[in-house]
Amino acid sequence: MEPDLHDLELRDVAAFLEAVPPFDALPPAERRRAVRALEITYVRQGQVILEIGHPNAHLGLIRTGAVELRDAEHTLIGRLGEGECFGYPSLLTGAPARHRVTALEDTLLYLLPAASFHALRAASEDFDRFFSRAHAERIRAAVRDTPSPTALTRPVRTLVRREPIWVPPEATLHEAARRMTDERVSSLPVLDDGHLAGILTDRDLRARGLACRTPPDTPVRAVMTPNPVTIAAEAPAVEAVLLMSRHNIHHLPVLDHGRLLGMITSTDLLRLHTLSPIHLIGDVWKQRDLDGLAAVSRRRPELFLALMEAGLPAMDVARALTSVTDALTQRLLALAEATLGPPPVPYAWVAFGSQARQEQTLATDQDHGLLLGEGAEDHHDAYFAALAEQVTDGLAACGYPPCPGAVMARTPRWRQPLSRWQARFTTWIQEPDPQALMHAAIFFDPRHVHGTPTLLPALQHAFLEQTATNGIFLAHMAAQALAFEPPLGFFRRFVLERSGEHAHTFDIKHRGLVPIVDLARIHALGAGLPAVNTRDRLDALSTHGALAASDARDLQDALALLTTIRLQHHARRLRTGQPPDNHVAPESLSGLERRYLKDAFTLVRQLQSALQQRFQTRLIS
Repeated sequence: MEPDLHDLELRDVAAFLEAVPPFDALPPAERRRAVRALEITYVRQGQVILEIGHPNAHLGLIRTGAVELRDAEHTLIGRLGEGECFGYPSLLTGAPARHRVTALEDTLLYLLPAASFHALRAASEDFDRFFSRAHAERIRAAVRDTPSPTALTRPVRTLVRREPIWVPPEATLHEAARRMTDERVSSLPVLDDGHLAGILTDRDLRARGLACRTPPDTPVRAVMTPNPVTIAAEAPAVEAVLLMSRHNIHHLPVLDHGRLLGMITSTDLLRLHTLSPIHLIGDVWKQRDLDGLAAVSRRRPELFLALMEAGLPAMDVARALTSVTDALTQRLLALAEATLGPPPVPYAWVAFGSQARQEQTLATDQDHGLLLGEGAEDHHDAYFAALAEQVTDGLAACGYPPCPGAVMARTPRWRQPLSRWQARFTTWIQEPDPQALMHAAIFFDPRHVHGTPTLLPALQHAFLEQTATNGIFLAHMAAQALAFEPPLGFFRRFVLERSGEHAHTFDIKHRGLVPIVDLARIHALGAGLPAVNTRDRLDALSTHGALAASDARDLQDALALLTTIRLQHHARRLRTGQPPDNHVAPESLSGLERRYLKDAFTLVRQLQSALQQRFQTRLIS
């Protein structure tokens, strides 16, 4: 007789499955069939549940207790606890078991027969996908499968409203200007034998034509912007928003398999959504005083929520927020120069930390410095001190708190000529004491924001030459980085704060994202690669063979997943009137999100172990 689901024990089993991935994703009828099919068994501590080389007839689900998995060489593969499954690789392949599964303590198991397991896979795509993908693939799927059906995700090709109006490179400026006037367009693609060679805009005609008194019979090729930024026709509209904001451009050629399909402008994008980085950045540059900039900056939370609701990938939301910070900084510097006069020597305003990596969120403070060019002398410091003070105070008024560690340009030691910066980096690398290593985690992530663009590359080139050949420095950096471990306990249970304001939460920034950022930074410094953004660093490491392509891809996927969960947490708090923070409670996440997080933390821990082996951190006293 079929068991009655009203039976107390079976109701308890059903309630358990409703809360355990991937059973919670099953349709109710299928979940009831799973409950009826389960076999309940109890095993003692030390008992072997599944032996290597033996056929496997069940999917194991742990109700209480814990098990461990070891391979044929007795190497520990993992430890599993309540709500976790084992035995599915052999069920999927039909091959004998490849791991020995042993009870670490007295354990209550639910065993699902192979036939029922395969029937549930056939009935539910989510159930099947969960088991048919390994850790890294599940993380990748979690990020990729996030739906985003909004205007900002429509293909760029749908924004192209007319056939391209273009000119050849040999056309004259007079001919091009007449064409733009007749067609009522503000830009012209320049096609050479069907290929996009450049773009001519109103700005080009003014800045390189009229302003320079260029003769009207000059060929367009002499004035155009060569090799312009382009976008693929099938890319989402929001990618165009990011490209325009990132490169401060207003015209974007659209390519369809290399062929020019047409042009889109910032106006086209603003018709989709007035809350975009381009719109906000445009407003930044219209402001003539600090009060106006502060008012624009107060719209950043609204922009953040709009981008999140549009389904923009979290890493791109962070890049968009950073582009707004860059614009505010640049405008503040322009206003300061207007007040103080032109700088006495060339300089570069350099961002550090998350702004430099273009990974900012709303919960961020200031990290920056001033790099002074050739000819800088002590008496010039009064000008740059006033400049730094005005910009630092301005950023604070715009909602960016001062750095608690005073890593800001108004601090004299972080406002120095290039030669002194180079000497300081050399000292940090050659004498890696705790303070030097703390600084390395901040200052070895630099990015030019404003000023003379050649100064920072000179500094980077100098310190990357040293880091790439200094194994002792890298070993010290690795040892310090390993202090930040993912919040995963012995049986893949989350390690949470036990008391205080943030009890029963974990810090997703310092315990989740910082380990990935550190891994990418250390490997990049070891390979002498100048990329700073974490995703770009991992790409470069993979391309140059400094990190296995699979490891780089897995870290990128873990980074994307953790950033998504972090920013979704920020959005939830903003919607309830709370300030964003990084303290995530596991119960605020779905069962699948918790499982994906555990997969990500497991991958990060594995690659931390590899880092430890590579740089022999245990040998450092």
